[in-house]
Amino acid sequence: MWRLAALSLVALVLISTGCKKTSPPVAKDAKMLNFTVMDINDRSVDMRQHLGKVVIVDFWDTWCGPCRRGIPEFVELYNEYNPKGLEIVGIAFARQGKDAVKKFSADYKMSYTSALFNEEARGIFGSPPSIPTTFIINQNGEVAEKVVGYRPKEYFEQKIRSLLKVS
Repeated sequence: MWRLAALSLVALVLISTGCKKTSPPVAKDAKMLNFTVMDINDRSVDMRQHLGKVVIVDFWDTWCGPCRRGIPEFVELYNEYNPKGLEIVGIAFARQGKDAVKKFSADYKMSYTSALFNEEARGIFGSPPSIPTTFIINQNGEVAEKVVGYRPKEYFEQKIRSLLKVS
């Protein structure tokens, strides 16, 4: 009987060591702004330029219903809080192509940076399991919060105001 238990344990160990995650975990100790993305106009955006600001990094795509609901609210937040130290960067997976992302960005009047997902972003954030997935990054370049799914404008506004120390 103990042999069967021992063999089962060995088999379990061997099987589990062969498992590999499909997405690297979010970088824990690395500065979350230590990467570059290309915006929808083929300009390089070095995220380190935003160090010292509160940064929202929103992973989205054009076909995503909750993303379509949240992006107008991010536009409002950006327009109100950018002068106070907020940056927003929307990173699209662009499954329908860059032109679709450009059209969407224009149609939704996205006043903040709209960029395309790349390997550098994957190296920092992993591959979000669902969208929208939003990271709120503090002024030190550290994750203050990770949000999976849609949240209303008021939710993000409370977090932004707290980090910016705005009353």
